[in-house]
Amino acid sequence: MSELIREYASDYINMGEDTEERQNYLNGACTAWNIAILDEDCREGALRGAIDGYRKMNPGSDDVQDFEQDIRILIQKKLEMFPDIKKVIIDAMVEPINETQYRINIASTDDKETLKELFKKNRTP
Repeated sequence: MSELIREYASDYINMGEDTEERQNYLNGACTAWNIAILDEDCREGALRGAIDGYRKMNPGSDDVQDFEQDIRILIQKKLEMFPDIKKVIIDAMVEPINETQYRINIASTDDKETLKELFKKNRTP
């Protein structure tokens, strides 16, 4: 899964200038991935929940629309690149190798009930 996420979202993650920012972008990419594997009729509600969570975590931020657009693009990208992969990402971490390189570590499961629980608790990787 780590390789798939790197292939799917490395451009997005690389927008981060340091490990902390890359981790934030990775979290967003994983949220989009998990939303994309939901049934189509559940995606919009999960996206709204993710946006609300982003607002709460970033009070006063003026980039909520950018975040929403990025997540929508990543959802579509996941659906196009890996439509048959339904693994739920339960944890994700950027591990620095040196100042310019990093490794992505992903924990995932096939249990879709875990996905429902993640979104119920408004906790996403």
